[in-house]
Amino acid sequence: MTASFAPQNLLLLAATLSSASAWAQAPCPFAATQQRFTQLLQAQNLPGGALLIGDRQGILLERYYGTYTAQTVVPIASGSKLVSGVRILQLIDQGVIDATAPVSSVLPQFTGEKGTMNVRQMFSHTAGYGDDSGDPLVFDRTITLAQAADEIACCRPLPTGYTVGGQFSYGGVSMHIAGRMAEVATGSDWQAGWQAQLGAPLGITSIDWQAFGPTTNYSIAGGARSSLRDAGRLLHLLANDGRSNNRRLLSLGAADVLLVDRAAGLPVASAPPNVSAPVRYGLGAWIDGLGGPDRPRFVHSLGAFGFMPWVDFERRVFGVFMIRGFGAINSAAIPAYREMLAAIDAELATGTCGWEQRFDEVFVDDLEAR
Repeated sequence: MTASFAPQNLLLLAATLSSASAWAQAPCPFAATQQRFTQLLQAQNLPGGALLIGDRQGILLERYYGTYTAQTVVPIASGSKLVSGVRILQLIDQGVIDATAPVSSVLPQFTGEKGTMNVRQMFSHTAGYGDDSGDPLVFDRTITLAQAADEIACCRPLPTGYTVGGQFSYGGVSMHIAGRMAEVATGSDWQAGWQAQLGAPLGITSIDWQAFGPTTNYSIAGGARSSLRDAGRLLHLLANDGRSNNRRLLSLGAADVLLVDRAAGLPVASAPPNVSAPVRYGLGAWIDGLGGPDRPRFVHSLGAFGFMPWVDFERRVFGVFMIRGFGAINSAAIPAYREMLAAIDAELATGTCGWEQRFDEVFVDDLEAR
């Protein structure tokens, strides 16, 4: 049989040879990153922590410190916003939810101005609610998500002076409504739908919305929990342009929605005290870095307990900084995290970093995109 040298086969051969060369390189130690992280753990008197750094092709670093192991699962607080946002993004991508349709088209109990909110606004803190991250309603474990949404519809007016789409105000109530919209649009419980359509295909077993105890009133914006590697599995889906674990779960380019600044041009009514101006926010994640207002390079979803999932879309690199602290631990961690990110950039810039564990779907994705 004559060997085929069609363009696609040549591309695959070239990718394989290039990859083989990179695979022969030893993993980078990320020594400065690890040192700064251990200093943070010591300074905050934390019992442990974990680090994950990866790219489209594999895991570059996975480390556990102190009492943390691969089986450790922690509440991720506002890290939940990105985890939930990926499901909302998937439903928009599939056409199940219209990102700009009024909430009243799915939940008719929302009337008046509240009925004009849309999912895009709800997941970018511009829907008209805000400054409500600790609202007892979204953490009430004795009711369902449906009951919580009904309570908001009937009895929670927009804050005085707020209008739909008129300001950025960080919080959790609007995302709670979006979670209920997802349940109605899909006919599936929020957590069950997430696990069936994202968790199972990606091999994720630890992510759920039971961080503070059993409930079906899932705190969409702040009630998830995760292990290190499972968070990484979800982030790889974004860094690899919608494909992971040999499954395409988002269409090509769908994740670019995360990079569009929905807070641009709006007054900031409420934001966490550790957020510096200018405030930039996409779909369930903060936008931070260089590259302009509509195509910046970096998104993250730092939670109150210090858990920080992030994706660098310029380099297609992702990571998780995993701690579980209290109080203002996230604010205390920010200087360390910025130094760690700078150290990661510097090490990757050498172009000599191999992988500790290799993925294979990157080659399929490269050919699929052509």
